[in-house]
Amino acid sequence: MTYIEYINQFWKMNRSVEFSSNEVFLYFYLLNECNIRGWQNPFEHPNKTIVLATGISEKTVIEVRNRLQQKGLITFESGKKNAKSPVYYLLDVSKTVSKKVSKEVSKRVSKTVNIKYKTKDNKTISPLRVGELFPADSFFDKSLDDCYTELKSNRSWAETVTMNTRSSGYDEFTIEAFYECLKQFFMKLQNEGETTKSPKGAMSHFARWLKLELSNKKDGKSKRTDTDSETKIKVRTIKL
Repeated sequence: MTYIEYINQFWKMNRSVEFSSNEVFLYFYLLNECNIRGWQNPFEHPNKTIVLATGISEKTVIEVRNRLQQKGLITFESGKKNAKSPVYYLLDVSKTVSKKVSKEVSKRVSKTVNIKYKTKDNKTISPLRVGELFPADSFFDKSLDDCYTELKSNRSWAETVTMNTRSSGYDEFTIEAFYECLKQFFMKLQNEGETTKSPKGAMSHFARWLKLELSNKKDGKSKRTDTDSETKIKVRTIKL
């Protein structure tokens, strides 16, 4: 891909994917660094240089590059302190990464991707793989039916949303409730005249809609409780 193609790819994704200012800053910084190197891709680049050039703390750089990787723009191999700089690879999300590139990337990031951990219960788990939540073609529009089918079958995403929703104070939110809400969300899109949606865009839209819906239901329940309490007080006052 050329410099302008990477730029166009980013702004096309930006229509349906939310990027923070630091994510935009770091991505275009890495894009420029790759250009300076004559499009040597992947390329090594130390965190200290990024910190000095951007003014972003090293901790934030690490957090932001992880988010860029989850969104499918880059992949990387973490460096070793005072021994090796991180290696960055700019990805082409307009198509599924070719087998040749996949092999090259997997070799470079295998140490960070394939590590397995053990829980307190001695169960072996693997960290989330690149693209597990966001397949390569999830940034492009599909029919609502196809989009709904893809999101409904994305168990990893469903479990992540359910877990995060429960952690946000909605303890009774279940995976069954998630799928019911997803169904209602796509019915809403149909009612509004939508005919296509990118899976990634639908994920972001659904997350915002779900948060608002649950908040409104919670506020409505709270208001009803307050009204009931006021009514009881008035009744008691009349009796007295």
